[in-house]
Amino acid sequence: MAQPSSVRATFQTLRHLPAAPGLSASVFALGLGSSFAVPYLPLFGVQVAHMTPLRLGIFLTCVSLCSIILSTLLGRWSDKLPSRRPVVLLGLGSAVCAYLMLSVTRQYWLLLVLGGVLLGTGASSFPQLFAYARVQFASAAGDTIQHGLTSLRSIFSLAWVVGPLIGAALLGAFSFGGLFVFSALAYGLAALPVLLDTPRRRRKRPRPPPPQTPHSEPHGNPVTARQLQLIALAFALYSTALSMGASALPLFVTQTLHGSSGQVGWLIGLCALIEIPMMLSFVLRPTRLSPASMMVAAFGLLAAYLLMVAFSGNIFWLSLSQVPRAGAIAISACLGMAYFQDLMPGRVGAATTLFANTSNAGNVLAGTLFGVWAQAFGYHSVFGLCVALSALACALMLYVRHGRPGQALLKS
Repeated sequence: MAQPSSVRATFQTLRHLPAAPGLSASVFALGLGSSFAVPYLPLFGVQVAHMTPLRLGIFLTCVSLCSIILSTLLGRWSDKLPSRRPVVLLGLGSAVCAYLMLSVTRQYWLLLVLGGVLLGTGASSFPQLFAYARVQFASAAGDTIQHGLTSLRSIFSLAWVVGPLIGAALLGAFSFGGLFVFSALAYGLAALPVLLDTPRRRRKRPRPPPPQTPHSEPHGNPVTARQLQLIALAFALYSTALSMGASALPLFVTQTLHGSSGQVGWLIGLCALIEIPMMLSFVLRPTRLSPASMMVAAFGLLAAYLLMVAFSGNIFWLSLSQVPRAGAIAISACLGMAYFQDLMPGRVGAATTLFANTSNAGNVLAGTLFGVWAQAFGYHSVFGLCVALSALACALMLYVRHGRPGQALLKS
């Protein structure tokens, strides 16, 4: 568990950054809103909307595919605007509308439309809020900016510590309708600090420098467009495995192990709780390893987690498996976003969106594979497929890092 000194250091970092208190509140509320609803969306599809595994997979794929398209368009638009504030508010407002309508909607085809349009637009909230934060922190030194973003990401994880457990309680008390209403309320609260950041109070946004070609790797080595594509593909495969595992976990616990939604919330909250001290360690003691090496470690930890789940038969072993899962998420979440931003200098919105869209692309593939695979082989078998995908992501990152001369440009 996070030490008090670590927590104090995190908030001391944020205290000296412009607009940090309001952004911290927005990020925390955003984390609560997503943690209330996202873990239980597959259960909603199966138990309330009566989706088959295949229909559930199609629904999840639709949401993820629309998230990629809409987030990319909004990310490019935000790079051209004098302020990212309208795009952030559009994403948060769409999420509010989405969950309010999901609370009363049960028809499958209408759920597809709501999921694709509103949840797809709402998915831009996370990358755009962090891109907005980076611009707000622009006057600080480079290391302070990175520490501030990492601290905000740890606050997001803090929300995921308590959110799934609160979500399980809300689900038991108010059913899915009430759960989605509270999720919409949290997204609305996340929008308030941004909404109150009036043009008169905001500093003028600096004009971004022109994009550099080739891209510049954080340690000064040039990165070609092909290498950037391979890096994005590795992240997408990692996200596919992570997303499929996340979709299968609540169904595996409730249907295979005959557990409860409260146990699902416990596992998700435990993972987020373990993430926090790991994330804070990147603030207090930055790693000396290269970002590429850290990503290899993250992908390997995810493979270890999924392998543990595949052979787990009770909640105790599933609880232990959250340690490598938390490590994988902490590394990729804390270092991955800044890694992409450094690879694409002068294009903060596009870089943050590309990072987020590797997750969305993984969700698209995960939704399709999850539905087909679970329909044919059952929910438990999904974890074996996820092990293979995460191992492939790890191997791909190693290939890029240790490739042929002229390609091994990601070494520290």
